[in-house]
Amino acid sequence: MPSILLVFVAFMIAGWIQGLIGFGFAIATTLLLVNQMDFTQLVYFNLCMSVLTSLIAMFSGKNLRSIHRLTLLKLILSASLGLVAGLAIISYVHAVVLKQVTLAVILLASVVSLTKNKVFFAHQYMTWVGGFFSGLLTPSTGINGPLVALHLNAAFTNKEQMRNTMLSYLFLIMSFGVITMTLQADFAPGTWTLLIKLIIPSLLGYVLGMFSFRLLPNGIFQKVVTVFLIVSSLLSLIYLIL
Repeated sequence: MPSILLVFVAFMIAGWIQGLIGFGFAIATTLLLVNQMDFTQLVYFNLCMSVLTSLIAMFSGKNLRSIHRLTLLKLILSASLGLVAGLAIISYVHAVVLKQVTLAVILLASVVSLTKNKVFFAHQYMTWVGGFFSGLLTPSTGINGPLVALHLNAAFTNKEQMRNTMLSYLFLIMSFGVITMTLQADFAPGTWTLLIKLIIPSLLGYVLGMFSFRLLPNGIFQKVVTVFLIVSSLLSLIYLIL
């Protein structure tokens, strides 16, 4: 078990990223703590804190009004179908290989999105494709945010609309994960105590992320999202290969 200070700093950084771009909490903590603590426990903490930080955004009437409801509905419907399919095939796939392939696709797609081919990812059918594969990959790899973020970042030019639609999607899909793990997982002693302690650094980081978000122009925000997708998928891919 790592020092409590290291865990607090990791979750504060993750909260800042989530507050800034609307996703990335689990990616950040996994990269920082994957070799430092029990993975099942880490996944559960990520789910809980992602739900909590996403829920904060729902308290704002302005944020709720900026959500693109039709896109959110398509994402939830397609992700639900993907989750069913993902649960059905989970015992037949090699999770590590599938994760490597997924990260490589995200990395390539993120780089391509920097070019004029960005319009490809903005197409309406990508909502269904991104949502479905987000749900499909969740049970076996835990990767669900980047695929959706890639589409939303290309489809929307308004940073509030992109970020808040993403947060609302994560709130719904992560809530399902929290409920499922709470009912099924056998957690180590001290899990609940540590979970409560992580609330403060996660929320503090999220608030700092919100302030940082307000300082970014729309165009810069889109570039920040793309850079995060590239860097996080590259680092995760390197870790898995090495």
